[in-house]
Amino acid sequence: MIYKRCPHCGKRIQSGTTCKCRKREYQPPSGIYKLYHTQRWRDLRSVVMAKYNGIDLWVLHQHGRLEYAETVHHIVPTSDDESLFFAFSNLIPVSRASHDEIHMLYKTDKEATQKILVEILFQEGIG
Repeated sequence: MIYKRCPHCGKRIQSGTTCKCRKREYQPPSGIYKLYHTQRWRDLRSVVMAKYNGIDLWVLHQHGRLEYAETVHHIVPTSDDESLFFAFSNLIPVSRASHDEIHMLYKTDKEATQKILVEILFQEGIG
């Protein structure tokens, strides 16, 4: 049998195998993050995307451009209020760049940014 040394921990292992120090065990999501892996969330996300034709509403209203949405953002973060996780009126379709921009704005003025997002939904006919 041929052996080699693991380049990370130095243990002797059989050639053609991976050292246990490099294998990560699968850890299922826990807490609020497990809700993102439910069929209910996938269905709701699809409904939100379909309602707005997959358009990023943040870019449309703030920057006047059309972009495709890739994700659905919770206006009131789930860490603040878990009961709003599946609330349709708390969800807005955005692109990845818009999502990052919104979270950066949350760090400076969360309430004002949330107010803008709610106004966008109101203009779109949800409010």
